[in-house]
Amino acid sequence: MLPFAAIRVILLIGALFIWSGGTIAAAATATTSNDTIGTVIANAERMVAQLDAGNLDTASDSFALVKQWWKTNKAGVKQQSLTMSLEIDNQIAGLSLAFLNKDAAKASDLAGTLRFSLRNYSDGAFTDNSGKSEMTLDTYVMKLQHAADLMRKQAWADALDEVKLLQRQWLSIEGDVVSQSQTKYNNAERDLVLMDAYLSSSDKQAQALPVAIRLNESLTTLIGAQYSWWDAALIPLREGLEGLLVVGTLLMYAKKSGSAAAKRWVIGGSSIAVLVCLVVGFIVAVLLSSSAFGHNNSLINGWTGVCASVLLLYVSYWLHRNSDVKRWNKLLQMKSSEAITSGRMISLALLAFFAIVREGLETVIFLVGMGGKMPGTELAAGIAAGFGILAVCAVVLIKMGTRLPVKPVFLVSSVIVFYLCFKFMGSGIHSLQMAGVIPSTVEDYLPERMTFSIYPSWYSTLPQLTFVVIAVAVVSFQKLSGYRAGKRLNILTSTK
Repeated sequence: MLPFAAIRVILLIGALFIWSGGTIAAAATATTSNDTIGTVIANAERMVAQLDAGNLDTASDSFALVKQWWKTNKAGVKQQSLTMSLEIDNQIAGLSLAFLNKDAAKASDLAGTLRFSLRNYSDGAFTDNSGKSEMTLDTYVMKLQHAADLMRKQAWADALDEVKLLQRQWLSIEGDVVSQSQTKYNNAERDLVLMDAYLSSSDKQAQALPVAIRLNESLTTLIGAQYSWWDAALIPLREGLEGLLVVGTLLMYAKKSGSAAAKRWVIGGSSIAVLVCLVVGFIVAVLLSSSAFGHNNSLINGWTGVCASVLLLYVSYWLHRNSDVKRWNKLLQMKSSEAITSGRMISLALLAFFAIVREGLETVIFLVGMGGKMPGTELAAGIAAGFGILAVCAVVLIKMGTRLPVKPVFLVSSVIVFYLCFKFMGSGIHSLQMAGVIPSTVEDYLPERMTFSIYPSWYSTLPQLTFVVIAVAVVSFQKLSGYRAGKRLNILTSTK
């Protein structure tokens, strides 16, 4: 029989063996987990390629491997992020149904979305259960450097895939950028589209690398910045000023015309827009990750920008046309229901809605992104200060506008509204290019001015040029008509 001391040594050795074995097993599991997420992304990419080639059966086999990984790892993902778990689970369920029904088109759409979600999970571009995201500006810059390395190796297809992913993940970190520099934010969005455009064109692919280097250097200087209440206040001020000009002009017009109904329509459209922005902000903060919302946000910004631009073009024309005092007085002599028809009042409400939604969604998403980077009291103080200043500016704008003469107010307003119309069209088309709805093609000979949302692409430049031609034609026609009317009046006066 072994002595008691010998038994203790044996037990101790056994315990150490078990502990070391467990540690090694845990390390092996971690390594396997890392390998597994890379493997499942490769399977997802293979599935997308097979669906694009029309091979539904082989794509179903690749999906089976992804689905098997999900059954094993679902609980682990859920512990990290309930939001990401629900997102992937819904996509897996949708793909299962699509393959069962042999719906290739539906399967292709969902496969692309699932691949994006899996890569976001791998990169940490999701909101975890504590409300934080691992997709920091630092991580984003590292991914940008990786895209640049692929360009140096002339791996153009891989570089293009990486840039498109960076476009989709931009919303995860854009709040960090815009809170520090509006100029760098605008330049970053431009450069993301430029890289996409150059890499998509076989004769311009080499031009993408200097853009990637420029963007990398610009964003690197912003890493590790600290935020204060004033940073939070600047976001609604920057984003809300243009919407304020539109709504303020509409309210000033409604007040000058003495139409209480028009005022109610403008306020109603504005209120609904604010409510929509708050609801979307809640959904993004609680139910979705910001990266999952990124594509939809670009679509919303794009289409609302284009719609608001078209409506603003008409408002600019209407203000310029009615800047003549005689015409304005004649309009006011009509009954309110005739002077401002129901159709026009609905147009006013729609314009107020689009103007606020376009800027408001950006504001809400930026503020949601800043939520985990500063104390809640400072964030609330900054939001209150920003919107408070906007409210004061709105009151001053309306008060001053209603006390000044009609002609200068309407002429200045028409110029401001036309500027916003011109800018919203350019930025709207640019957002649709970010979302992939419109091709990201650029021409180096076209001008580029971020202040006016002028981008070197015919897709945005051509509509803006059309607006300028229309404006010049309308002003010239009105001046010519006024000159002819004055000449006829002089002839009649001289004959009497």
